[in-house]
Amino acid sequence: MTDASSARPKGRTILITGASAGLGAALARAIVDQCKAAALVLVARRADRLDALAADLKKLAPRLEVLTIAADLSEPVACERVARETIDRFGGVDVLINNAGLGLPTLFADAPVEDIEQQVAVNFLAPLVLTRHLIASLIARRGTIITIGSAITCVASSALGAYGATKAGLAYWNDALRRELASLGVTVCLVEPGPIRTDFSQAMQSRVAPGTKAHPVVETPSSWMTADVDDVARRVVGLIDHPQRRLSVRRRLVWPFRALGVLGRMFPALGDWVVARIFQVDHAQASSTEASA
Repeated sequence: MTDASSARPKGRTILITGASAGLGAALARAIVDQCKAAALVLVARRADRLDALAADLKKLAPRLEVLTIAADLSEPVACERVARETIDRFGGVDVLINNAGLGLPTLFADAPVEDIEQQVAVNFLAPLVLTRHLIASLIARRGTIITIGSAITCVASSALGAYGATKAGLAYWNDALRRELASLGVTVCLVEPGPIRTDFSQAMQSRVAPGTKAHPVVETPSSWMTADVDDVARRVVGLIDHPQRRLSVRRRLVWPFRALGVLGRMFPALGDWVVARIFQVDHAQASSTEASA
């Protein structure tokens, strides 16, 4: 393994998971524009997209060092490999952005078990394990950990049961980790965006079985309810120099959800009734669609 002191570039080393498209790619571009970074580590499954993004970033910042690591974070050994390759190249990281996320196009009861296991691994387990592998360098460098959560956690939505559970788990872990590392100089931030205009929904559609379609309750809301990906990326990158415990991206869909979450906690039965009618869950309709395919 390379000696950490000799490997470390003169400037910040920032690692982004889920960097090949969507918010992850926008974060990489915002870092080049806003942040004094000497090195970027871009992690995602698709090597071709990572390499194309790295080439674009090098055009914008010729002195920037970029390491691309193609890895499926649902695989048990992936996080350890990502950390090892990063430490070998740069000695560690100054900023870790846990951005990778996986959505499913079905309700919980209709999702294949292996898809649920993959979702939990990518959305929840991978941020914890990758952070653990990199924690020594983050402590040594008094670094920053930024995790992309979700505003969906303010109300238990029948449309996004497993997805929301992974994001709620991240929120709890984020608060616990912030309190654990505060005395060691590590900054820990959680981002809770509402819906963002990215290709996340297209990625979900790619998981739909041939001849079927995504369940209506998991479709992306109208554009007036969603945030611009570049605006969200700028806000997230701003946390590196101006940290906050939680960053909420205000959009029309988020605050009604927060109010609904408060209602559900104060009056659980009423909350169940309201949510059940907002999200018209029709398993029979989904089953008949699949059967006809």
